[in-house]
Amino acid sequence: MLKEAGFNAVRTSHNHPAPSFLDECDRQGILVIDEAFDGWRWEKRPFDYSKHIDQWWDADLKSLVLRDRNHPSIICWSIGNEVIERKQIEVVKTAKKLADLCRELDPARPVTSALCTWDNEWDIFDPLAAELDIVGYNYLMHKAEDDHNRVPDRIMWQTESYPHDAFDNWSRTANLPYVIGDFVWTGIDYLGESGIGKYYYAGENNTEFFVSAQWPWHSSYCGDIDLIWQRKPISHYREILYSDKPSLFMYVKEPEGYYGSINESMWGTYPSWESWTWPGYEGKSIEIEVITKFPAVRLYVNGSEYDTKKVTYDTRYKAVFSVPYEAGNIKAVALDKNGDETDYLSIMETAGNPAAVKLTANRNILTANNQDLIFVLAEVVDKNGNLVPIADNEITFSVLGEGELIGSGSADPKSTQGYHRPNHKAWKGKVGAVIKSTGKPGNVIIKAEAKGLKVAQIKLKSQRQK
Repeated sequence: MLKEAGFNAVRTSHNHPAPSFLDECDRQGILVIDEAFDGWRWEKRPFDYSKHIDQWWDADLKSLVLRDRNHPSIICWSIGNEVIERKQIEVVKTAKKLADLCRELDPARPVTSALCTWDNEWDIFDPLAAELDIVGYNYLMHKAEDDHNRVPDRIMWQTESYPHDAFDNWSRTANLPYVIGDFVWTGIDYLGESGIGKYYYAGENNTEFFVSAQWPWHSSYCGDIDLIWQRKPISHYREILYSDKPSLFMYVKEPEGYYGSINESMWGTYPSWESWTWPGYEGKSIEIEVITKFPAVRLYVNGSEYDTKKVTYDTRYKAVFSVPYEAGNIKAVALDKNGDETDYLSIMETAGNPAAVKLTANRNILTANNQDLIFVLAEVVDKNGNLVPIADNEITFSVLGEGELIGSGSADPKSTQGYHRPNHKAWKGKVGAVIKSTGKPGNVIIKAEAKGLKVAQIKLKSQRQK
C-alpha cells in the first residue's frame, strides 16, 4: 500500500528490522535505510541500550550489516536516532566508530544518522554531521538553505517530518539538489506513542504524548495509513505532490464545531473525510478541498455547476471550495490546460440510513500453512450500497471452515475495545478483521453481522502451495 501511495523508500526505526520485511522490500523494489540504534551512551529510558552499548555496539552493528548487506533494497546504514548526548564532544567519537565499522563491512553504501535539536542551537552539530555521508534532519529541513551556504558539500535528507508539512518538504526535495528525500513520521498508524498525531476538541487533553498520558488514546494517528489499512487524505495529497501521473482526490474538512472546536497537535493534520454526510448542518458552509496537478477544478453540487478554481504551485495544488451543505452529491472534475473537462473526477453522495454490512477481502485465496493472513474490511452501507460514514454499529465477525479470526478492530485511536474480540463498533462506518489460515486446504466462510442490518458473507479458498 505504501508503494501504491507513491512512497519509494522507508526508514526503519530504530533497531534491527525483521528479515522478512527486508525480503519484501527487495521483492517490491522499496528502498531502505537500515537503522541500528535509537540511542547511544546517554539513556532515553531506564534500562535502555545505553546500559549495553560500550560492551555490545561492535557485535550488534556487525550482526546488522553482515546479516543485511546482501539485500539490494538497502541504500544506506543509519547508526542512530536523536541521541541525547548530541551536545557533548564525545558524541563525535562515538559516531566515527559506528560509521567506520559500517564502511569497513560494506564500503559500497553511505552512512547516515537522524539528527535533531530541541532548542535553537544547530550549527554546533557540524562536527557530528561531518562523520556522516548523508546528514539526517529530523523536523529541521527548514535549515537546508542556510546549511548549504555554510557547508556546500553536505548532502541532506529529512529523516523525520511532520505530516502537515508535506507541501514544504516536497518543495525542498523537488527544488534543492542537495536535499534528496523526505521521510514522514510515519507511514502507518501504530500502537504506542499514544496520541501522537491527534486532533482534539476544546475541553479535551491538549498536551502532546511526550508530556502526559493520553487515555483513552491508545495508538498514534500520524500515519498515512490507519490501523485498518485505509489511506487518509494526507496520503493522497503526498502522492499527488510527488507524482507526475494525472490524478485528482477530493475530501471534506470537518466543520468547525460539528463535534467540537478543533485543534491540531504537532504531528496532527486537520480532520478531513471522504464524506458528504453531515446531518444537522444544512445551509451552513463546509470547506471542500480538491488536490490535483491539473490546472483547474470544476465543482458540481447536485448536478449544477457551482464554481471553478485554478490550481497552481501557489495554491499548493489545492482547489478550496466553500459550499453550503445540502444533502445530495458533489462532483469535482479536473480541467485540462484548454479548460475542457477530463475523465479525472471524484464524486461523494450523502448516505442514507444503515441497511447492511458489506465485506471486502484483500485476496480470495489463503495458503494453507497456518501462517497466511487475509485482511477483511466490513463497511456499514445504506440501501444503495453507499458507505455510511457516521455509522457506529457493532459488527460481529465469525469464521467457518479452514480459517481463524485472529484480530478485529476499528481505526478509532480512542477505542477501548480489545483487538482479540470478534465484535467491534464501527468508526466512520468501518471495521477491519484479520483471518489466518489453518494447516488444511478447504473453504473459508467469513460472516459479519450487526443488529438490524443485512448480514454479509464471503467465501474464500485455502489451498496448498504448488
